[in-house]
Parts: sequence; structure tokens; C-alpha cells
Amino acid sequence: MQTVELVSYQSAWRATASRLLTRLKTTLAANLLASSHVGSTAMPQVLARPTIDLALLVTDAVTVVNQLNLTPVANAPHTYQASLDGVTVHLIILTNEAAYQQYLTFRDYLNAHRTDGRKYTAIRQTAAQDAASYLQTKAAFMASINDKARDWLSTKDQHEHHDRTVRAELVNMCLITNPQTGEVVVENKIDAQWSGLTFPGGHVDRGESQVAAMRREVLEETGLTVNQLKLVGTVTWVENDQGDVSLGTLYTTNDYSGELLAGSYEGAISWHPLSALTPAKMAPGIDAVLKVFTDPHLNEAFWGFDDNQLRVY
Repeated sequence: MQTVELVSYQSAWRATASRLLTRLKTTLAANLLASSHVGSTAMPQVLARPTIDLALLVTDAVTVVNQLNLTPVANAPHTYQASLDGVTVHLIILTNEAAYQQYLTFRDYLNAHRTDGRKYTAIRQTAAQDAASYLQTKAAFMASINDKARDWLSTKDQHEHHDRTVRAELVNMCLITNPQTGEVVVENKIDAQWSGLTFPGGHVDRGESQVAAMRREVLEETGLTVNQLKLVGTVTWVENDQGDVSLGTLYTTNDYSGELLAGSYEGAISWHPLSALTPAKMAPGIDAVLKVFTDPHLNEAFWGFDDNQLRVY
């Protein structure tokens, strides 16, 4: 079975993309209305296929394809392979401005929302084991994100004109303890950029209460129905230099029912002795979150953007 190669972000991609876009602007002249570096190589937080994607908004797509002698990429609409200055790239050639903007919005949304970026990586890692279904699986996730991304874009400029207003993505996490054994439910994340043991959690959907979201996420990820959730603190990730945050509520409970699932696309689920949870086994930063879960004198874990350090208060 053919697989898809995914690699960590390379800072050189940005400079290469900028250089190639400048060349295309000269080559295509008036036929090129707009262009941008898109796709996973333009997203530092996610794993990427090591081929740069460039989106081009043009007046005449057929002329561009013929002028650059492009080869269509199978199962990828509007996408062509090209060799520019010895670099193999994918050109996404569009004549519809809304379709062009969608690529930019998807990129900008995932760059501003680290949690969804991690999900994007996890889904693609799983799908990468089968190249035949990779594009279909990726497209399904992109479709699920596009509405959220458009909503985010529609309020982005409004927020940026208010100095004290930041965009906040609401997330949650739960420490579920077996009252007889003292073991806790953990998830062994398979994300190459954020791997290790963590606890069940996820997003708060639009119009959903924090507690309802926590119960739903636990049920989806673990198969357990939780009750008597106790709010014990928060965790905040500052996502970018504009101050946008992912704000997480932290809950504990030992009241649950159901059978624990074996796992999901994000990783295996199991019971684990609390005393055996060492920083080396946990996903980055989760050791600090665990302190908030277990120490009644702590209320918050805070991950700053400038120094990329997670602190507890």
C-alpha cells in the first residue's frame, strides 16, 4: 500500500514560496490577479507534505496551464504540478475569487487555532497510511472547518479594531478517576508534534454550554458518560502575537458509566495509574495541567506565546 510522506515544518519553505511567487508575477503579468502560499507548508504548526502549494487567482486558467506547461494532479481539482527554478510545486489555479479566498482563510484559521491544527495533523497522519484515500479524508476535514473559518474571518477585522478584544477558542479537558483503583483515563496522542499521554477533551461547539461540551467530548473520545463534573481550573494557550487564545476549562470526576473505548484516530485510550504519570510520558505541557487538576492551591495553567512556556498559578 502506497503511503503519503509528512514532514515537520521547514522555515525555508516560506522564502522559497515568496521567491517563486515573485517569478510567477513577472511571468504571468496581467493574467495573474492575486497569489499566495497556501497548504500545509504555509502552516508552521502542522506536519506537511514536502511540496509547496501556491494558489493563483487568474483571468484565464487555460492560458496559464499552457504557458507553464503544467501537469494536472490526480484527484485534486484545479491543481497542477510544475517545476519552477528546479523546485517541484503544486499550483492551484482558480478564476473564482471566493474559491481562492477559501484557501487563504483555511490557512489563516489553522495558523490562528492551534487545537484544530493538531487535529488536522492527526487526521492526516492516519490517512497518510493509504495514499489512495488521503486526499478524500483531508478534503472531508477541510469541509468541516471551512464554515468555522468563514465565521472567524467575518469577525476578524472587527476584533482587530478593539485593543482589548481577542479571539478565544473554547476547549476543555477532564481528569476521570476510578474511585476503587485510583487510576485515571489517559489518551496516548499519536500527533508527531504533540505526542504522549494526555486527558480526554476537545472543543466547545457554537451555542453549547461548557459542561455539555465536556460530557459530549468525553463520550465521543472514551465511550464513558460522566456526571458530577467539578470545575477545578483553567488552561490558556496564547496562539499568536495578536493575543488570540485557546481557553480551556478543567474538570474532574469519579462518577461515570459505560465501557472504555480502545481509542480513536487521535490515539489509544486506557486506564493508567496516576502515580505513574511522569513528564517524560506526557504530551508537552500536560504535566503542568495535571498540577492544576490535583493541587487545590493552583487555579490556572498559562502558555505564553513569546516564550512558549507553560506556567501554573
